Amino acid sequence: MDRIDHIVINTQDRIDEAVAFFERMGFITTPRGYHSIGSINHIIVFKTDYLELIGYPVGKSLEQLPQLVQGPAGLTGMALKVDNSDQMRDALIAHGLTPQPTFDLSRPLDLGNGKMADVKFRVTTLKPNSIPGSDVFYCQHITPELVWRPEWQTHTNGCIGMTRLSINVNDPKAASELYLRAMDVVKLENTEANACIIHLSNFQITLVHETEKPLGMFKLVFGTDSLEKKVQEMLVIAEKSKLSGE
Repeated sequence: MDRIDHIVINTQDRIDEAVAFFERMGFITTPRGYHSIGSINHIIVFKTDYLELIGYPVGKSLEQLPQLVQGPAGLTGMALKVDNSDQMRDALIAHGLTPQPTFDLSRPLDLGNGKMADVKFRVTTLKPNSIPGSDVFYCQHITPELVWRPEWQTHTNGCIGMTRLSINVNDPKAASELYLRAMDVVKLENTEANACIIHLSNFQITLVHETEKPLGMFKLVFGTDSLEKKVQEMLVIAEKSKLSGE
Protein backbone atom coordinates (compact mmCIF):
# COMPACT_ATOMS: atom_id res chain seq x y z
CA MET A 1 0.00 0.00 0.00
CA ASP A 2 3.03 2.28 -0.14
CA ARG A 3 2.97 2.75 -3.92
CA ILE A 4 1.09 5.42 -5.81
CA ASP A 5 -1.12 3.96 -8.52
CA HIS A 6 -2.68 7.17 -9.76
CA ILE A 7 -3.69 10.69 -8.80
CA VAL A 8 -7.16 11.97 -9.65
CA ILE A 9 -8.26 15.35 -10.97
CA ASN A 10 -12.00 15.95 -10.88
CA THR A 11 -12.90 17.88 -14.03
CA GLN A 12 -16.66 17.69 -13.38
CA ASP A 13 -18.37 18.38 -16.74
CA ARG A 14 -15.36 20.19 -18.25
CA ILE A 15 -13.18 17.24 -19.14
CA ASP A 16 -12.56 18.48 -22.70
CA GLU A 17 -10.99 21.68 -21.35
CA ALA A 18 -8.78 19.70 -18.97
CA VAL A 19 -7.59 17.39 -21.76
CA ALA A 20 -6.75 20.35 -23.99
CA PHE A 21 -4.82 22.00 -21.14
CA PHE A 22 -2.61 18.96 -20.51
CA GLU A 23 -2.06 18.28 -24.20
CA ARG A 24 -0.84 21.87 -24.63
CA MET A 25 1.68 21.11 -21.89
CA GLY A 26 3.09 18.22 -23.90
CA PHE A 27 1.30 15.25 -22.34
CA ILE A 28 -0.25 12.37 -24.25
CA THR A 29 -3.80 11.70 -23.10
CA THR A 30 -5.51 8.40 -23.79
CA PRO A 31 -8.76 8.11 -25.74
CA ARG A 32 -11.86 8.75 -23.68
CA GLY A 33 -12.87 5.94 -21.35
CA TYR A 34 -16.42 5.18 -20.30
CA HIS A 35 -16.72 3.57 -16.87
CA SER A 36 -19.40 1.03 -16.13
CA ILE A 37 -20.79 3.36 -13.42
CA GLY A 38 -21.29 6.31 -15.78
CA SER A 39 -18.19 8.47 -15.33
CA ILE A 40 -15.79 9.28 -18.17
CA ASN A 41 -12.03 9.69 -18.10
CA HIS A 42 -8.75 10.23 -19.87
CA ILE A 43 -5.46 9.17 -18.30
CA ILE A 44 -1.88 10.36 -18.64
CA VAL A 45 0.32 7.29 -18.31
CA PHE A 46 3.87 7.23 -16.93
CA LYS A 47 6.27 4.38 -16.15
CA THR A 48 4.59 3.06 -13.00
CA ASP A 49 1.73 5.47 -12.27
CA TYR A 50 -0.72 7.72 -14.05
CA LEU A 51 -2.77 10.88 -13.71
CA GLU A 52 -6.51 10.44 -14.18
CA LEU A 53 -8.76 13.19 -15.50
CA ILE A 54 -12.25 12.11 -14.49
CA GLY A 55 -15.62 13.71 -15.05
CA TYR A 56 -19.09 13.18 -16.40
CA PRO A 57 -20.98 14.14 -19.58
CA VAL A 58 -22.61 17.57 -19.63
CA GLY A 59 -26.16 17.40 -18.34
CA LYS A 60 -25.82 13.85 -16.99
CA SER A 61 -26.93 12.99 -13.46
CA LEU A 62 -24.34 10.75 -11.81
CA GLU A 63 -26.16 9.22 -8.88
CA GLN A 64 -23.50 6.58 -8.23
CA LEU A 65 -20.68 9.12 -7.88
CA PRO A 66 -22.17 12.24 -6.24
CA GLN A 67 -18.71 13.37 -5.15
CA LEU A 68 -17.85 14.21 -8.76
CA VAL A 69 -20.81 16.56 -9.01
CA GLN A 70 -20.84 17.95 -5.48
CA GLY A 71 -17.14 17.91 -4.70
CA PRO A 72 -14.57 20.52 -5.72
CA ALA A 73 -12.88 20.49 -9.10
CA GLY A 74 -9.14 19.95 -9.25
CA LEU A 75 -6.85 17.54 -7.43
CA THR A 76 -9.05 15.39 -5.23
CA GLY A 77 -7.98 11.76 -4.99
CA MET A 78 -5.02 9.46 -4.51
CA ALA A 79 -5.13 5.77 -5.42
CA LEU A 80 -2.66 3.37 -3.85
CA LYS A 81 -1.55 0.32 -5.78
CA VAL A 82 -2.42 -3.06 -4.25
CA ASP A 83 -1.85 -6.61 -5.47
CA ASN A 84 -4.60 -8.28 -3.44
CA SER A 85 -7.70 -6.36 -2.38
CA ASP A 86 -8.75 -8.91 0.22
CA GLN A 87 -5.39 -8.88 2.01
CA MET A 88 -5.36 -5.09 1.83
CA ARG A 89 -8.77 -4.89 3.50
CA ASP A 90 -7.54 -7.07 6.37
CA ALA A 91 -4.51 -4.80 6.81
CA LEU A 92 -6.64 -1.66 6.88
CA ILE A 93 -8.95 -3.11 9.51
CA ALA A 94 -5.93 -4.12 11.58
CA HIS A 95 -4.80 -0.47 11.39
CA GLY A 96 -8.11 0.73 12.77
CA LEU A 97 -9.52 2.01 9.49
CA THR A 98 -12.91 1.24 7.95
CA PRO A 99 -12.73 0.06 4.34
CA GLN A 100 -15.92 0.07 2.33
CA PRO A 101 -16.96 -2.99 0.28
CA THR A 102 -14.67 -3.60 -2.68
CA PHE A 103 -16.33 -3.14 -6.07
CA ASP A 104 -15.37 -4.03 -9.62
CA LEU A 105 -15.05 -1.44 -12.37
CA SER A 106 -14.39 -1.74 -16.07
CA ARG A 107 -14.25 0.35 -19.21
CA PRO A 108 -14.02 -0.74 -22.85
CA LEU A 109 -10.80 -0.03 -24.74
CA ASP A 110 -10.50 0.19 -28.52
CA LEU A 111 -7.28 -1.60 -29.49
CA GLY A 112 -7.65 -0.72 -33.15
CA ASN A 113 -8.19 -2.97 -36.15
CA GLY A 114 -11.66 -3.73 -34.91
CA LYS A 115 -10.42 -5.24 -31.63
CA MET A 116 -11.87 -4.32 -28.25
CA ALA A 117 -10.90 -5.23 -24.68
CA ASP A 118 -12.15 -4.41 -21.19
CA VAL A 119 -9.87 -2.61 -18.74
CA LYS A 120 -10.73 -4.18 -15.39
CA PHE A 121 -9.83 -3.23 -11.83
CA ARG A 122 -11.05 -3.55 -8.26
CA VAL A 123 -11.49 -0.47 -6.09
CA THR A 124 -11.73 -0.17 -2.32
CA THR A 125 -12.54 3.12 -0.64
CA LEU A 126 -12.44 4.18 2.99
CA LYS A 127 -15.26 5.53 5.08
CA PRO A 128 -15.88 9.13 3.88
CA ASN A 129 -13.61 11.78 5.42
CA SER A 130 -11.32 9.16 6.97
CA ILE A 131 -8.19 10.90 5.69
CA PRO A 132 -7.83 14.71 5.89
CA GLY A 133 -7.23 16.58 2.67
CA SER A 134 -7.54 13.73 0.19
CA ASP A 135 -9.82 10.97 -1.00
CA VAL A 136 -7.48 8.01 -0.45
CA PHE A 137 -8.52 4.73 -2.04
CA TYR A 138 -7.00 1.48 -3.28
CA CYS A 139 -6.78 0.01 -6.78
CA GLN A 140 -6.00 -3.54 -7.87
CA HIS A 141 -5.48 -3.80 -11.63
CA ILE A 142 -6.76 -6.99 -13.23
CA THR A 143 -5.53 -5.97 -16.70
CA PRO A 144 -2.47 -3.73 -16.14
CA GLU A 145 -1.20 -4.43 -19.65
CA LEU A 146 -4.15 -2.45 -21.00
CA VAL A 147 -3.20 0.62 -18.94
CA TRP A 148 0.59 0.85 -19.17
CA ARG A 149 0.91 0.78 -22.95
CA PRO A 150 4.17 2.03 -24.54
CA GLU A 151 2.42 4.30 -27.04
CA TRP A 152 0.99 6.34 -24.17
CA GLN A 153 4.14 6.67 -22.06
CA THR A 154 6.44 8.87 -24.16
CA HIS A 155 5.46 12.49 -23.57
CA THR A 156 7.01 15.29 -25.61
CA ASN A 157 7.72 17.27 -22.43
CA GLY A 158 9.90 14.43 -21.10
CA CYS A 159 7.77 13.65 -18.05
CA ILE A 160 8.21 10.09 -16.80
CA GLY A 161 6.27 10.11 -13.54
CA MET A 162 4.78 11.97 -10.62
CA THR A 163 7.19 12.68 -7.79
CA ARG A 164 5.65 14.93 -5.12
CA LEU A 165 2.23 15.96 -3.84
CA SER A 166 1.36 18.75 -1.40
CA ILE A 167 -1.79 18.66 0.73
CA ASN A 168 -3.12 21.44 2.95
CA VAL A 169 -4.59 20.19 6.25
CA ASN A 170 -5.52 21.72 9.58
CA ASP A 171 -3.04 19.68 11.63
CA PRO A 172 -0.16 18.10 9.65
CA LYS A 173 1.08 15.97 12.56
CA ALA A 174 -2.34 14.49 13.34
CA ALA A 175 -3.08 13.98 9.64
CA SER A 176 0.26 12.26 9.07
CA GLU A 177 -0.62 9.56 11.59
CA LEU A 178 -3.73 8.69 9.58
CA TYR A 179 -1.82 8.71 6.29
CA LEU A 180 0.81 6.38 7.71
CA ARG A 181 -1.88 3.93 8.80
CA ALA A 182 -3.65 4.14 5.45
CA MET A 183 -0.43 3.53 3.54
CA ASP A 184 1.26 1.07 5.88
CA VAL A 185 4.47 3.10 5.97
CA VAL A 186 6.62 4.46 8.77
CA LYS A 187 8.86 6.95 6.97
CA LEU A 188 7.96 10.37 8.30
CA GLU A 189 10.03 13.52 8.38
CA ASN A 190 8.98 16.41 10.60
CA THR A 191 10.34 19.43 8.82
CA GLU A 192 8.83 22.18 10.94
CA ALA A 193 5.84 22.92 13.12
CA ASN A 194 3.37 23.22 10.26
CA ALA A 195 4.64 20.54 7.84
CA CYS A 196 5.29 16.78 7.68
CA ILE A 197 6.75 14.74 4.82
CA ILE A 198 5.74 11.14 4.11
CA HIS A 199 8.10 9.07 1.96
CA LEU A 200 6.59 6.38 -0.23
CA SER A 201 8.21 4.26 -2.90
CA ASN A 202 9.40 6.84 -5.49
CA PHE A 203 6.93 9.43 -4.20
CA GLN A 204 6.72 12.08 -1.50
CA ILE A 205 3.68 13.60 0.20
CA THR A 206 4.03 16.90 2.05
CA LEU A 207 1.32 17.80 4.56
CA VAL A 208 1.24 21.50 5.34
CA HIS A 209 -0.95 24.02 7.08
CA GLU A 210 -1.25 27.22 5.07
CA THR A 211 -4.09 29.49 6.15
CA GLU A 212 -4.24 31.35 2.84
CA LYS A 213 -5.02 28.16 0.86
CA PRO A 214 -8.18 26.02 0.91
CA LEU A 215 -7.84 22.61 2.51
CA GLY A 216 -7.00 19.71 0.22
CA MET A 217 -4.52 18.66 -2.43
CA PHE A 218 -3.04 21.66 -4.20
CA LYS A 219 0.30 20.89 -5.89
CA LEU A 220 1.57 17.97 -7.96
CA VAL A 221 5.13 17.72 -9.29
CA PHE A 222 6.23 15.67 -12.30
CA GLY A 223 9.76 14.36 -12.89
CA THR A 224 11.40 14.47 -16.33
CA ASP A 225 13.85 12.17 -18.06
CA SER A 226 16.46 14.69 -19.14
CA LEU A 227 18.57 17.48 -17.65
CA GLU A 228 18.60 19.03 -21.11
CA LYS A 229 14.98 20.05 -20.77
CA LYS A 230 14.35 23.68 -19.91
CA VAL A 231 13.38 22.56 -16.42
CA GLN A 232 14.20 19.38 -14.56
CA GLU A 233 10.73 19.07 -13.11
CA MET A 234 7.35 20.29 -14.22
CA LEU A 235 4.99 21.73 -11.68
CA VAL A 236 1.24 21.62 -12.07
CA ILE A 237 -1.02 23.37 -9.60
CA ALA A 238 -4.50 21.97 -10.14
CA GLU A 239 -6.76 24.16 -8.05
CA LYS A 240 -10.48 24.55 -8.28
CA SER A 241 -10.06 27.94 -9.93
CA LYS A 242 -8.08 26.39 -12.78
CA LEU A 243 -11.01 24.26 -13.86
CA SER A 244 -13.97 26.28 -12.68
CA GLY A 245 -12.90 29.56 -14.21
CA GLU A 246 -13.22 31.39 -10.89
